[in-house]
Amino acid sequence: MDSIISVQNLTHTYTDGQNNSVKALDGINLSIAPGEFVAIIGTNGSGKSTLARHFNALLTPTEGICLVNGLDTSKEENMWQVRQTVGMVFQNPDNQIVAAIVEEDVAFGLENIGVPSEQIRPRVEAALAAVNMSAYAQQAPHRLSGGQKQRIAIAGVMALEPKCIVFDEPTAMLDPKGRKEIVSTVVKLNKEKHITIVYITHKMEEAILADRIVAMEKGKIVMMGTPAEVFSQVELMNKLGLEAPLAAEVAFHLNKAGHKLPANIITHKELCKALCPSM
Repeated sequence: MDSIISVQNLTHTYTDGQNNSVKALDGINLSIAPGEFVAIIGTNGSGKSTLARHFNALLTPTEGICLVNGLDTSKEENMWQVRQTVGMVFQNPDNQIVAAIVEEDVAFGLENIGVPSEQIRPRVEAALAAVNMSAYAQQAPHRLSGGQKQRIAIAGVMALEPKCIVFDEPTAMLDPKGRKEIVSTVVKLNKEKHITIVYITHKMEEAILADRIVAMEKGKIVMMGTPAEVFSQVELMNKLGLEAPLAAEVAFHLNKAGHKLPANIITHKELCKALCPSM
């Protein structure tokens, strides 16, 4: 299957406030298939958000290449198409909400790109329905909870009908209820709408829902695989400054103590089954 995003030997260098050259990304190679749900994890400064911004051409490579649907993101003539293919949702929904009424905010991007007026309402209604926010169409965004605002930001991106959405730590500013709402919405978009998801996070309980995990450290990819393949490597996760899921930690220490549990346990359900097989 062709990749919707393909990164080849991508390096990104910037100059910091002290005029020092900093290599934020160092020779990244990564392909993401249409319909895939990929979580990119790493501590602050690992380069995960810098990489994400290349997928939407907010940043372009210093060296190497980033292709979106075969289009080189560093070429200015491709920028419009790249940004229509890959949408972005950021940490703070207030930075993406621009209108005084919810449905007007979702329509804003469509009006900006010149979508015919007769097509705007159906697309706004479909986007709000997809994130379970139809009942709030006439509400003022400032009256909504953090999770609801983030769902409006997602609807605004969805209305543009991108093939891929990049979520850059979308739950970082939310309470547990808001986080649950957003994670549920993201999974629904991927499973029901078949939208390709790139999910940047340092929360392992969110990343565990992805098809594939990409772990980064100091601008490089250091681990990649299914959640079971990555999160069962508890010692390596800890070395990277990341917490493995609790079930994986418990299984690791029990195995170390001499109990023979199956490999690749990462969920509470898997741990319970291994400890109490008759249940």
